[in-house]
Amino acid sequence: MKRIAVLLCVVAVFAIAGTAFAQTDLSVFPKGTTKMVYKMRTEDMAQPMPLELSVTVHGDGTYTVRMVTEGTGTEDELGSFGFIGGMTSVSAGGQDVSYTSLQALMDQRSRLQEGQEYLLPGGGSFTGIAGATIAGVWCLQGTLADPDDPDVRTTVAFALSKPVYISPLIRVEELRNGQWVEVFSLELVEYTVTGS
Repeated sequence: MKRIAVLLCVVAVFAIAGTAFAQTDLSVFPKGTTKMVYKMRTEDMAQPMPLELSVTVHGDGTYTVRMVTEGTGTEDELGSFGFIGGMTSVSAGGQDVSYTSLQALMDQRSRLQEGQEYLLPGGGSFTGIAGATIAGVWCLQGTLADPDDPDVRTTVAFALSKPVYISPLIRVEELRNGQWVEVFSLELVEYTVTGS
């Protein structure tokens, strides 16, 4: 349950911190409302949890960002639900979750190339980069590896064709008994723009 709380908090930081961790600046979104619907899963959830993010660009230089989520499950499954507001850092078992590598990739995503490998701050790497279309959004996705935690790998997709508020895919896997097991995923399943 602690792992689920940490993963939900990581997603919350992306969603709430906006300017610090959003994949795209608000100024890049088209006039009107861009709706992004994600499905969030953890290995302990009976069913995926939807996360809807909308970015509305008004004609007067202002924006509205709306986030809606809901959960259905047992008391244990929903024990961390709602524990996602106001965080600026996440700590698990005394080990801080670092965003340095992910932020470096977000900042340089337009320079990423399929088939290349990249060394990241802190000694990590981003490999297996390939093009993919997720909910109509063209992306480059690859795998983040941390040398300090070789039994965990994270697949991340960076949108290139359309602005998104959170990366279209974040998948965390753990190596257990010689097999990779998905413990968390957040995937874009719907992308629409209205009123542009």
